[in-house]
Amino acid sequence: MNKSQFQRRAVALASLLFIAQTQALAQEALLESVVVTGTTEQAESITKPFSIITADELNANGASTVGEALRYQPGVSATGFGPNSSRPIVRGQDSDRIKILRNSAATVDVSALSFDHALPVDPFALHQVEILRGPAALAYGGNAVGGVVNLVDQRIARKPVQGLQGDVNLLGGGAADQTAGGFKLDAGLGQGVSIHLDGFKRTTRDLETPTFTDPDGVTGNRVQNSSSKSDGAAIGASFQTGNGYIGVSAERYNNEYGVPKSLDVRIGMESERYALEGEQNFNNAAFKQVKYRLAKTDYQHQEFEDGAPATLFVNDGVDGRVEVALQPFSIAGMNINTSTGVQFERTDFSAIGDEAFVPSTSTDQTGLFTIFRASRGQENSGVFEFGLRGDQVDVNAATSGLSPLNGPVAGAGVDAGPGINRSFSPSSVSLGYTAPIGNGWSLGGSVSRVERAPSSFELYADGVHVATDAYEKGNPNLQEERGRHLELTSTWAQGESKFNATAFASRYSNYIALIGRTGANAEFIEAPGEPPIQVFDFTAVPAEFQGIELGYQTAYAMGAGKLQPSIQYDLVRGKRTDGGGNLPRISPQRVVASAAYTQGGWTVTPELIWVSDSKAGAGDVEVEGYELVNLRIGKAFTWGRTGGEVFANLQNLTDELAFSATTLNTVRGYTPLGGRSALVGVKLAF
Repeated sequence: MNKSQFQRRAVALASLLFIAQTQALAQEALLESVVVTGTTEQAESITKPFSIITADELNANGASTVGEALRYQPGVSATGFGPNSSRPIVRGQDSDRIKILRNSAATVDVSALSFDHALPVDPFALHQVEILRGPAALAYGGNAVGGVVNLVDQRIARKPVQGLQGDVNLLGGGAADQTAGGFKLDAGLGQGVSIHLDGFKRTTRDLETPTFTDPDGVTGNRVQNSSSKSDGAAIGASFQTGNGYIGVSAERYNNEYGVPKSLDVRIGMESERYALEGEQNFNNAAFKQVKYRLAKTDYQHQEFEDGAPATLFVNDGVDGRVEVALQPFSIAGMNINTSTGVQFERTDFSAIGDEAFVPSTSTDQTGLFTIFRASRGQENSGVFEFGLRGDQVDVNAATSGLSPLNGPVAGAGVDAGPGINRSFSPSSVSLGYTAPIGNGWSLGGSVSRVERAPSSFELYADGVHVATDAYEKGNPNLQEERGRHLELTSTWAQGESKFNATAFASRYSNYIALIGRTGANAEFIEAPGEPPIQVFDFTAVPAEFQGIELGYQTAYAMGAGKLQPSIQYDLVRGKRTDGGGNLPRISPQRVVASAAYTQGGWTVTPELIWVSDSKAGAGDVEVEGYELVNLRIGKAFTWGRTGGEVFANLQNLTDELAFSATTLNTVRGYTPLGGRSALVGVKLAF
């Protein structure tokens, strides 16, 4: 879609807001205004670990991808296909088991299809990131069986904006020698109307690393073909109705980046997204609140080989969600809160070119869910939570054909043939309880049974995947993935001291994994004289995951300053229960420790990251652990009515050569983490 089309759609959305504003003004005459105070939590956050990472924390390390920015959050790692394509992994779960949301609506792209496909979101555009670790399938469907990463922006103001507000961020340096800048601007125009503008531009060179020798015998200190250029802009507008808000936004994102290992391949990405969002609060006998969201995304990326256009990936989608909360009521002395919702998604995917190893597919999903929360209403009483969800998922392939590997098979998408359709009806149920037990302590736990429909590529992939250097073969006969999950959580807070501990376990009867073949059919030869290619099958196997997450932080007065030490530890293990060994790409155990000292506007924060050796999975090798030493120095300032901070972020001070165990093994040896570097930045806020 060209820029003139984008502009026309933006104007159309502005017209839609005007109409909605008129309707909301009429509605004000009928509904009483309701003032809501307190903190709103995401669905299921009461009984599950929930983290919020602010924009300043995201931008502090200069990462150009969400995955790299979140890499060392508790329970979170990253796919790490070079610095430009890195998707979050939560508790060992990646790909289609992690739901990436934009303001609680779906993110439509092809990042789950392949490790070299980036998320069409830059950290500069975000206000915060919310991480829900563990199954969130009740609220967001089976694709959230591993967790949710919700990317929150302020393009649609959810509260009234007073006057003119904004910020400017500038970054320079780092291991990728980047030059980056972004701005956000919010203005309140009166009469409940707010507008928003933001934009960014970022360029990076090939990532600098300690000297290493890659699997091809090439020695150097750069991740080859890892440079990038990206930019984006967005506009949003909203109207505060007095009992809620309604708003629209439009955004465009462009990214051109290289693919490590495939030195002749670069990707040109374009994404446009249009969103409608609103919330209305009521003061009548039936309804308490209605929240609604609708988003449309037009996504495509073109792969270029030696500068010539190659495979074109297109994924267009629509996502909608309505959630209704009833007024609280009482039964047998229990105060009951309920929320019920419907969610629908439709995506249309196509790939045209030599790397089209998945046929054109459309996926339709409709889900109904309800969540009950019950408590006795006393200050120290516990809260029960019970939820149900049912989905209908249809995954339709436009063609099937002749598999290059072993004769006719449905879902090849290579030669024209009859289409193939699969329908699934996954369902999920969850029960949770949390309660304070005194002296700042609280305990909680949950049990759930979750089902997930297999994705289009797990069903229909059948061909050579150049980026992963593998032949990937789907199975059109796969059934719903089924898992049972148990989680126990304890928290403690006293003043500025906080402690949390979580233990979790998951067991799957048929975990869908990409597993390498062995024996006579383990390799595929694409053409005479070409090297053989490893064959991987999407196979359902019994599996289990277990892990723990610990965190502690406190604060001490030290003279005129304050010392704030913190430490976190996480561990996850994933293995097949049929004797097949460890699952691949599971994050090793890790410790992250820091101690921020603040005085007179200065903040100095040394940080130590320790990662142990990995446990080798089937078809993979053990990856050596590493230690990273980082140091951040910042100085807050005021300049008239403008405030801000200048900072320097010194990373990997010991120049440690480190490889990520969560990176695909065929690429890992080409993409070590960044070496010793200095990133400087400034933030202005007004």
